[in-house]
Amino acid sequence: MAAQTKSHESMSSRLAEFRLIPRIETDPWTVSFAQTTLGKAAMLAAFGGGILVFIRDPLSWLAFVLGVTLITFLPARRRLILAVAPILLVVLQTFQKPLLLGLNLAVIAFGIFLYWCAIRWPKSLFGQRPVAFLLGGFSALILLACATAPYSLAYPILWDLVGLMASYLWFIAYAVSDRNSQPARDLTMELASFHPVWGSSNTPFPKGAAYLRRIEAQNPEQQAIVQLKGLKLLLWAILLAVFQVFWNQFFHGYLRIPLPDQALAMSVRGTPASWHLCWECQILAFFESILTLSIFGHRIIASCRMAGYNALRNTYRPLSATTLIEFFNRFYYYFKELLVDFYFYPAFFRYWKKHRRLRMAFATFAAAGFGNAFYHFTRDWQIIRDDGLWTAIRNYQTFLFYCIVLAAALSLSQMRRRGPMPVGFVRGHFLPALGVGIFYCLLNVFVTNERGYSLAEHLRYLASLFFIKF
Repeated sequence: MAAQTKSHESMSSRLAEFRLIPRIETDPWTVSFAQTTLGKAAMLAAFGGGILVFIRDPLSWLAFVLGVTLITFLPARRRLILAVAPILLVVLQTFQKPLLLGLNLAVIAFGIFLYWCAIRWPKSLFGQRPVAFLLGGFSALILLACATAPYSLAYPILWDLVGLMASYLWFIAYAVSDRNSQPARDLTMELASFHPVWGSSNTPFPKGAAYLRRIEAQNPEQQAIVQLKGLKLLLWAILLAVFQVFWNQFFHGYLRIPLPDQALAMSVRGTPASWHLCWECQILAFFESILTLSIFGHRIIASCRMAGYNALRNTYRPLSATTLIEFFNRFYYYFKELLVDFYFYPAFFRYWKKHRRLRMAFATFAAAGFGNAFYHFTRDWQIIRDDGLWTAIRNYQTFLFYCIVLAAALSLSQMRRRGPMPVGFVRGHFLPALGVGIFYCLLNVFVTNERGYSLAEHLRYLASLFFIKF
């Protein structure tokens, strides 16, 4: 009996340690080989071949792989290479459009100027609230562009400037809030973090130069380990991308399950899909959002690691989350960090200091509510330009409702008193994780690409999932 028990424990241990992709970064021989010239060349060849799945343009692929190659063989010049590369890419991509090139370089120079001002006058009104001034100035720029006549000469210039500022906004925000971390003598890191060569969305991946300094490989062994982890993550991204192709072909091609936007449109037209099809649509959309964001984030973080920075994953096992706040953290880590750094902490440390619960709720609403809405509204500046400011605000009522519900749910999740954790997999993990998944699955009803439908139409579609008609 004892031997049988030991056999079961050994099997459980082996299953727990099983990895689809082996942990090559922990193997001494592999790490030593990765530090040799031949090993570096092999890693670069593997990375270059893998990244072709995501970068199809030959010139962009060549420029990117060349940059990673220089960093790999010249790690002492890593920061300089990463600082110069984004500017060179901007020049290469826009040299045929002198106005766009000039605006790009002007926005970069403006970001560096704000960074210098924050260092030079830390006690000034701007130095104490640099991010607030930056976001307020950007909002004023949008209002100015909205007030400009469409056929005037300034109209296209202002909206091009709005678009560029929107893409650089949060990178500059991290820079001006980074003034206390090895400031002026390390300007290269600030430049490297402005739309880094490994790519990003409007959300910085990873977050700012201060974070990059903390996670930078300091010796050849660390660089080899980080790059091996980057190769593994890139392979994960490729496997997930292949899986996504078969997923879409089976569920949306063969079974013809509609996408959320299609199901909502059918409901609005008065020809709703059957209730089980709508549920299938929402459940699939929940998993597809995780899959899509995982592929996107893994590719970027893999490239970041190949550059020598041991960044955390953007999406990491969200389905294992047992609370709403844990899922929010695991699903889109760097966006959560942006909201926390620029909205939650300033609100938490400044207001309602004598009321613990009110303080937590206010800070959560500032981040997941107001900050979330502001980020997405200004990110979609083309909607403001094309539809007008007031129409864009009216069309964002549904997403604003989503932000309010999310903030309220996160606040309750943080403040409710929890007893002892239930023992066992089902009660302790499966049921809480299932509840979190159902909540976000239903909340995703209010996150669609179609902004023209009213909040009432979204609520009507949500009610139809529970056989309620109004």
